[in-house]
Amino acid sequence: MSPEVAEKIKFKHGLDPIVAKEVLEGYCTSYIEKVGGGQFMAIGLCSAGHVTLFFEYEAGTAQIKSAYHSSSWQIDLYNRKRG
Repeated sequence: MSPEVAEKIKFKHGLDPIVAKEVLEGYCTSYIEKVGGGQFMAIGLCSAGHVTLFFEYEAGTAQIKSAYHSSSWQIDLYNRKRG
């Protein structure tokens, strides 16, 4: 993730950027879906609770674009899909 995105995640959304990486690195169970174009949404249950992030995936590399604490509808989606 770029330094600008890490700063946005930390100061705008109040989330440690390391937690966003946890969602993609397998330290938690994630639900991932394609949301349009080359962009994906992932919802994971991590050390900070439920986290939603958006990323682009190209040539085997994920580039995180945004991450924040999940809203109630996102938590409900995660629970339905992950059981």
